Amino acid sequence: MHLHGETPADHLTLPLYPLAEGLIYSWWSLFGGRDCPLSLMRHRGGFALPDVRMSFDGAAFEIGAWQRTYTNPAIRFWSGPSELLGRAEAEARLSEFVELVLERLGALDIGSTSAALRWERVKASLEDQDEKSFCESAGALQLDPYEISDDEAETIDGASEIFTGEPLAEFLSGARSVNRPRLIKWVRRMKARPGFRSLVADLQDVAKQVAVSAPPKTSEQAWALGYRRARATRLALGLNSSRRIGSVRDLAELFGAGPGFDLAPETDGIQLLREDRDDGVHLHLRKGRTSRSDPAYLFTFARGVGDALCFPDPDVAPVNELHFAYRQASGRAFAAEFLAPVEEVSSMQADGHDSFSIAGAFGVGTQTIALQLENRGRILEVCK
Repeated sequence: MHLHGETPADHLTLPLYPLAEGLIYSWWSLFGGRDCPLSLMRHRGGFALPDVRMSFDGAAFEIGAWQRTYTNPAIRFWSGPSELLGRAEAEARLSEFVELVLERLGALDIGSTSAALRWERVKASLEDQDEKSFCESAGALQLDPYEISDDEAETIDGASEIFTGEPLAEFLSGARSVNRPRLIKWVRRMKARPGFRSLVADLQDVAKQVAVSAPPKTSEQAWALGYRRARATRLALGLNSSRRIGSVRDLAELFGAGPGFDLAPETDGIQLLREDRDDGVHLHLRKGRTSRSDPAYLFTFARGVGDALCFPDPDVAPVNELHFAYRQASGRAFAAEFLAPVEEVSSMQADGHDSFSIAGAFGVGTQTIALQLENRGRILEVCK
């Protein structure tokens, strides 16, 4: 539905080829990238279109419409509700649309279009698991896998030797704007770092216990998993909602870190590296440009703890600044609820404390407190 001038209308007439071609050429960045939604506006070919946006966080494919107004012609599209799909269903729907457009062109003896040739190449890559992984890695960097430089291909190969699956996509997506070879060298240095500086000895055992007490649910959203595991972790450790975690050192010792635990060297493109070794989980929290008392240090370290607790299988995974990425979102939800349980935050607010004093009490930022209060209803709903 949209307004054409002052007249409501419920359909559009336009050529579909530009949209199909755009989807084909954006396929790998759409499914391989994180935090980079695709808007059909990029491929409208001069026609008035609603601002339909699609994104994939590694688990859920989201599609929705944003408000868009044109002046010539005078058309206004409203925003609409979002729809969540699994990856398989999203791929099937988009593939069906592309195939339909190409099939109709073929029936008119217009079969050798750039879209048709590209689509055959995409389908061939989807059939080969190694090539599919490479193409999605290029997509995570917003690069065309079929026209990629040797240096970028070497970067992808280097990252693939360390990360796999979703951590690989999130690592590369988070490294789009930094010196990637330098960052990969940093990761390798961390993997060779003396274990006593990064081992969190009891975290693996706690993660196994929490995985049983708060098992994963089918098609669970990232924030729901994080909130539930945070509650289950506090219960497993015997911490009531009023127990505060004062610093990174306190949190590390809570999970068995020794006196030699320390921050990692500074770098860009990653905030923490979670690495599982034979002796347990290692968390490499990088030094930043602020004081160690900055609440961001504690929150980031809690996100790393949350990654191990939400995804307990042995892994190497990044914690970075991506927002629409499944593991990053789970870790943020975990950190917020573990460090500042919403019921205790609500109780302090009811007692007349402002957001600054509440944040100071829990050692987090005021934004974390604001989001906890804003999300109180759904936290209590998923944790009941």
